[in-house]
Amino acid sequence: GYVGSHVMKCLLQRDWDVRGISRTATSQQDWLQSMVKKVSPGDETRVRLTDIDMAKPTETEVSLLDPVLEGSHAVFFCAGTETQSPATIDFMVGASQAILQSARKNHVGCVVLTSSGGSTNPPDLDDTVTPKNEVWHWSDADAQIKVGKYSPAAKTLMETKALEAVGRNLQNQVVDERLAKGAPRLCIMNPNLILGPQLKPGLPSGNSVPWIVSILKGNSMSKQIPNDSISVIDVRDLAELHVACAEQESASGRYFSVDKSYPWSQVLGSLKRAYPSYTLPP
Repeated sequence: GYVGSHVMKCLLQRDWDVRGISRTATSQQDWLQSMVKKVSPGDETRVRLTDIDMAKPTETEVSLLDPVLEGSHAVFFCAGTETQSPATIDFMVGASQAILQSARKNHVGCVVLTSSGGSTNPPDLDDTVTPKNEVWHWSDADAQIKVGKYSPAAKTLMETKALEAVGRNLQNQVVDERLAKGAPRLCIMNPNLILGPQLKPGLPSGNSVPWIVSILKGNSMSKQIPNDSISVIDVRDLAELHVACAEQESASGRYFSVDKSYPWSQVLGSLKRAYPSYTLPP
């Protein structure tokens, strides 16, 4: 996918071999191998892709993961969906738990989960008084579900369940020595708006890039510029952060994956400068 392919490219540039899983790995083989040829000419064997559908993880899926994770230094779970459905929660929690189980079984050193800033929004927090941080500030998954925000709730629950699985509390402190012993080191990335080039050829895919296209076409955010801001990161920087977490033994817990927060007036103004035909809303 969007983030996963950049993580793969970053790993190859740093001389790691990569095993990738996807429910559509076979159909993606050509363009991914084309990318490998550009990064590592003459050594296309450095990437191996396997078809595994993680949509409904069971013990069977865990066993399918074992040969992929065996002997691995780290595993990255970059999959995600913005579908506002209870099935999104089942997928994010179930797949991440299956990966953690297989990682523990195969003595993988580190698991890096791609989450989002949607898990870092406590109800009624005034961040002008108390700036948000990755240690203390958590969204309320039940409250998110009540208002139909299933995708943010999925990220929140994925993180809390993942920390629980490695014997840690929400502040990343060890609270269960039995579970913590032999568990992979867990790192969680919390980006918001992810922008930058898409490696996969064809129409924009993922979440952020299609949204920007929709804005440029006047189908989104066309009535008024929001009096608000959004945190942004370049997808290439996000990939570097993923790999840094795997490579640095001191890395653990959550990390805001952002450059800075930009007013929407500045973001949309930048789009206008890049695409003069774009009509700025009032």
